[in-house]
Amino acid sequence: MRTSFALRSCSVACALAVSALGCGGDHAAGTADAGVDAAVDAAIDGSSLAAVTFTFTPSWTGVSSVQVIGGFGQASDWTAPFATLTAQGSTFSGTAMLPPGQYPYLFKVVGDDAAGTKAGTFSRYALDANQMNTVACPSGAPTYSTTVMNPCSQLTAPSTGTPTLVHVTGKVVVGANPGASYLVVLEREETGSHHFFVDRMTTGADGTFDLAAAPGMYRLQIQHPQFESMTDGQLTPASLNIARRSISGAFALTTAVAIADVDMAFAGYAGMSPTTGPQTLPTTFAFSSGPKTVLDVYGTGNEIGDPWFAATSTTTGSAQFTGTFNTMQATQTTEVAGDKYWWGVELPHTDANHLAWTTQSMVFAMTWTN
Repeated sequence: MRTSFALRSCSVACALAVSALGCGGDHAAGTADAGVDAAVDAAIDGSSLAAVTFTFTPSWTGVSSVQVIGGFGQASDWTAPFATLTAQGSTFSGTAMLPPGQYPYLFKVVGDDAAGTKAGTFSRYALDANQMNTVACPSGAPTYSTTVMNPCSQLTAPSTGTPTLVHVTGKVVVGANPGASYLVVLEREETGSHHFFVDRMTTGADGTFDLAAAPGMYRLQIQHPQFESMTDGQLTPASLNIARRSISGAFALTTAVAIADVDMAFAGYAGMSPTTGPQTLPTTFAFSSGPKTVLDVYGTGNEIGDPWFAATSTTTGSAQFTGTFNTMQATQTTEVAGDKYWWGVELPHTDANHLAWTTQSMVFAMTWTN
């Protein structure tokens, strides 16, 4: 199936390479221009272009479009789609012609039924589940970061074949009951690289999940059913009594992996205090004693990200925040009186198969007077 491209008027020479590159207008100087010229030259002199196929099969419902964005030797690299894939059933696919070489890319995926009122516009970048190779995204990529190395999939043309996908399976439970409608996210987690989205599915009535990807290192996130459709500020922890999410450690997906049951019950909210502000500093937070626990304080807004403060883990059931943030994600050095922050806890533990997990509670809003 041919990928679809938005094309301007092309010359005869450019038309020979149009299935891969598009054409028209002025090209940016440097490698993008050189890549376009090389492809055109290859078409003119009869050199072989390689057919490459992009395939994306989301394990969730509601996807309306999938675009390929990457570094393909064009002036529009990373700023415009290289290809828009065509849907046939649940699979989006397309074919293009490329000069021999290696190309970094991502899928931009729009639509997710689990996102509630945002279902039609919810978008994310995804790695290719069919691709073993990854590379650091270059500075032009929309996911590029100066603080972490976000990966891109790396395509080789001509293709050396498609790897056999490997399955990771398991079951989400809430105490003794199956965990229906939980969001199970599969992320690539290679050494030296930041974790990055690959695929996700929603558990059925029995709580089970089954995801598949090319061999590599991965991790799982188990997210509560409203993770995408509601903000953290809209949730009521004490009435829900479930965890916000649980994140696994990295595991090798080289042969089929069966994950031990993941329990998303969280019964500790009644013992967490203080749950309202304003408070004075330093503030001592209380939570359940016994299990190893980390106090987290998050930044402003109605949706939390990574914590701005993380205390040393403790089993005593309390930890103190003095008002100074201590993580690289913090955009403030100290708290600002009157601003709304959030706090919660994380519980690191291992499952029955010795895989490490971190269970993260939902959060309470907090303000300070000083």
